This record gives sequence, structure tokens and C-alpha cells, in this order.
Amino acid sequence: MTIRTLETAEVLRRADEIARIYQRAFGYSDERRDHFRDTRIAYLPLYDGALALGAFDDGALVGFVYGFDYQPEHWWPQQVGPALDRAGHTAWTHDAFELNELEILPEHQGQGLGTALLRALFTRAPQRHTLLSTTADPADRAKVLYRRLGFVDLVPGFRYAGIGEPANIMGRRRAA
Repeated sequence: MTIRTLETAEVLRRADEIARIYQRAFGYSDERRDHFRDTRIAYLPLYDGALALGAFDDGALVGFVYGFDYQPEHWWPQQVGPALDRAGHTAWTHDAFELNELEILPEHQGQGLGTALLRALFTRAPQRHTLLSTTADPADRAKVLYRRLGFVDLVPGFRYAGIGEPANIMGRRRAA
């Protein structure tokens, strides 16, 4: 396996491939896959500090991680920022990286790729804090991975406007 940085132009060229990994990792519909490709991937160049990495097996992309600078004017910080403030975690939003997605093809899960991608991301992202949202399900495998790598729950049971399922907002501080 090889982990390497994906420049924004390459992410855009590989948008269909990345969206298929997203779809397969979650079992999503074609419509949800296309929405992810046409919004979240297509909008990546609009975010400051965008950083993407890919995991490759014999040259084939089998997983990815990406995120960007935490920017208060964007949608996610507008959603979670007030909840972090209310929970006494305002400082976590300063010098922060927003970890947006980490996906691995199902047949490559459980082989350490998520760990390798996150560790590579931590070495490349200069921010002191990394923030993310994941499911509120305590048995979620991703949450186990995040905790193992130093993430803590900041706002458990968070609810996005208009979305019924709760989420957990988690954060990780870079070691001094």
C-alpha cells in the first residue's frame, strides 16, 4: 500500500472514482454518490488549506481522506461552532483542521489503511486541532479508530438542523 498526497487537480480528475469509494464504503445510492461528487468534491478548491491523501494498492485508489482549514463562514463550522461554544470548547475552533471524509473500500477495511491515512494527514496538516463529525453510534468502527488516535468527544449527541440522526463532534489536539 502507498499513501500519498492528492493535489486538488487530481482530486477533481478522480472525482468519479472517489465518489464510488464513498458510495461503497457506506452502501449509498447512486443519487447520494453523485451529490457527494457534485458538491463536496467539486467544492474542494473553494476551501482554504484543502488537503487530500489517497491510499493506493498496486496503483488503484482504495481509500482517501480529506479536509481543510476550519473556516467559520462555511456550513459545517456554522452548524457545530455554536454547540462547541455552549459546551465550553471554543478554543478547539482556533488553529483547527476540519476533517471532512475518511473512506476505505470495504474489501480493504481492517488492514490499517484508515490509521495510515490519518497519521499521514496529521503529519501534513499544520493545525493544532483536528475536528470531525461521526455517528453517535457507540459501536461505530470509525469512532473506535478516532479514539485510538487521540480524538475525544466534544459534543456527543449533536443534531444538525433538519437531520434526525445524532452525531458526535470529536476533536484531537496535536501533541506539543
